[in-house]
Amino acid sequence: MILFGLYLFMAILLIGGISVDIMRNEFSRLGLQNTVDTAVLAAADLDQTLDPAAVVTDYFNKAGMGSYLDSIDVVENINSRTVTATSSVDVSTLFVNALGINSMPAAASGTAREEISDIEISMVLDVSGSMGSANRLRDLKKAAKNFVNTVLSEERSIAGDGEVSISIVPYSTQVNVGKVIADDMNLSFGHDYSHCVDFESSDFNTTAMPTGNRKQTGHFDPFSRTSPPDTFVCRNEDSFKVQPLTEDKTKLIAQIDALTPNGNTSTDIGIKWGVAMLDPSFRDVTEALIDADEVADTFADRPYDYDRNNSMKVLVVMTDGAQTTQYTLRDQYNQGMSDVWGRQYSDGSWRFSVDHQEYRDKDGDRNWWETWYLPRYDAWSNSRDGGDSSSHRLSYQELWSAASLGYNAYYMWYRQDNSSNLYYDWLRDPYDTVSGSTKDNRMSQLCAKAKSEGILVFSVAFEIDSSDARLMKECASSENHYFDVDGEDIVYAFSAIASTINQLRLVQ
Repeated sequence: MILFGLYLFMAILLIGGISVDIMRNEFSRLGLQNTVDTAVLAAADLDQTLDPAAVVTDYFNKAGMGSYLDSIDVVENINSRTVTATSSVDVSTLFVNALGINSMPAAASGTAREEISDIEISMVLDVSGSMGSANRLRDLKKAAKNFVNTVLSEERSIAGDGEVSISIVPYSTQVNVGKVIADDMNLSFGHDYSHCVDFESSDFNTTAMPTGNRKQTGHFDPFSRTSPPDTFVCRNEDSFKVQPLTEDKTKLIAQIDALTPNGNTSTDIGIKWGVAMLDPSFRDVTEALIDADEVADTFADRPYDYDRNNSMKVLVVMTDGAQTTQYTLRDQYNQGMSDVWGRQYSDGSWRFSVDHQEYRDKDGDRNWWETWYLPRYDAWSNSRDGGDSSSHRLSYQELWSAASLGYNAYYMWYRQDNSSNLYYDWLRDPYDTVSGSTKDNRMSQLCAKAKSEGILVFSVAFEIDSSDARLMKECASSENHYFDVDGEDIVYAFSAIASTINQLRLVQ
C-alpha cells in the first residue's frame, strides 16, 4: 500500500505539474494574442497614416515582445486595408521537463481589415464642341457607360442599397445644374431659360457650395449670328443638365447616350460642381432634390462628412483640350427692357422692330425720320413689323433668348447706317470674359483643395497636348490616378478606374 501510495502521489504531482506548465503556456499565448489583435486593429485603420507594418512592430516592441513577432502581411487596395500578423514563443517548462520536454510553443495570429463600403462618385465629362470631332464623343460615351455598368454591376451593388452614388456633371462653356438647384441657391437675375451659375474667384478655393449671393448665368449666345441663337453659354437641353446622386443605372446610361457636343471648355466649372456634389454642404440641396423627386430618399444624408468611417469620395474628371474663354453677361444687360420689340411665330422664328429713329431718309422711301427700324426688310417704318398690336417690347433676357449677340449687333444695329462702332458696341459691350489662363489657375487651386479634403481624384486627358496634359496630371491624386489616352483607349482608362474603385468593396 505504501508503494502504491508513492506511485499515486508521483502521478498526481506530475499531472499537477503538467497543468501548471499548460497554464503558463496559455497565459503566454493570451499575451501574444492580445498584442497581435491590438496591433493589427491599429494598423488596419484606414485613418492610420503610418506604415502598417511599422505600427505592428511598434506595438510588439512596446509590449516587450518584439522578438516574438514572426511575420507581418499587409494588403492595401484603393478602399481597403488588410493586416495579418503571426507571433510565437517557446515557453520553458517547470515540471514536464522531467519527461524530456524542455519547452512548449505558444503561437498567436490575427487579421484585421477595414474597408470602405460607401462610395460617392462625381463624373465630370467634357462635352464641348471639339468633342464632336474624330469620334471623341462616341468613345467617351462607350467609356462612361462601361464605367457605370462596372461600378453599379449586380455583383457589386444591390439595387436600392445606397452604397454607391454617381453624379454626372457634363460641362462645356458652363454647367447647367437645373431649376431645383438654381432656385435653392436663390440666384440674382433669375430666369427659367437655363440654369447655370456665375462663380466668383473665391469659390475655387473651396469644395463647398457657395454662400451668399451669386448670379444666374445670362442665357445668351456670344458665338453665332443667328435667330433663334445657336450656341448658348448655358446650354439648356435635358441631357446637359447635371444628374446628382443616383444609383439608377438606366437613368445614367440614358443621359450619357443623349449627350451632344457644343460650346467652349470650362473644366474649372465642371470640377467645381463635381466636388460640390461630394461636399457635405450639398446636403441642403439634396433635400430640395428629394422633395422634387429628382433624387431618391436613399441619399437623404448625402454627401457624407469627409471624415466618416468606411466611406470614400471619388472625382473622375475628363477633358479633350485647353480651357477656353468663359462669358458672363453684364448686369445692365441681364435685367430691364431693351429697345427691341418682337413677335415669335409658331415655327420658332421672330420678327423684330428696333425703337430707333431714322436719320434722314436712309431707306430711300421718301419718308424721313421714321421711328422704327425693321431688320427683316432692312428698312424704316412708322409702325412695327407685322403691326403695332402684334409685338411686344422685349426685356433683355427675352431678347438674348431670341437673338444671338451677333445677330442683334449686325441685323438690328449695324445695318441701320453701316456703323462699325455701333456693331462692335453691341457685339462686345454686353459681356465680360474669363480667360483660359485664369481658369487654369482656378482649376489648379480647386484640385489641390479637393485632394486636401481626402477626395480621390482621377483625371483623364483625352487627345490633348503636353501643356494641357500637365494640368490634368497635377490635378490627379498621383501619377497612378492619371490617364493620357487617345481614341478608344479612353474606354480602357475608365474601365481601369471603375475596377480600382470596385476592388474589394464588398466583403467576400
